[in-house]
Amino acid sequence: MTEFEAERRMPATAEHVYAVAADSAHLNEWLPGQVVASPAGRGDRLRLEWSGGWLQVASGDAGTSHATLHLSVPAGRRGDDVLADLRASLDRLAVLSGSPG
Repeated sequence: MTEFEAERRMPATAEHVYAVAADSAHLNEWLPGQVVASPAGRGDRLRLEWSGGWLQVASGDAGTSHATLHLSVPAGRRGDDVLADLRASLDRLAVLSGSPG
């Protein structure tokens, strides 16, 4: 297995981003295509975990947050492709999170 990780600043609080990420109605909208199992939440740590990966959200400045997405993938996948998938997933989560209003 090869480990990959990407990070992104999010436009809302960590609690809001985590709530959107963990909402079963949104999972297929932002999760990387490689994830086939439903994540299990750890709300006390603002962390979602699944077989082969996790998402961690941390507080940032002025109502923003920071999300880190980690995947373990079978050897042989092109690293550039996996990193592009991770960045696209975080971008989709940022759009879904928007501003909590």
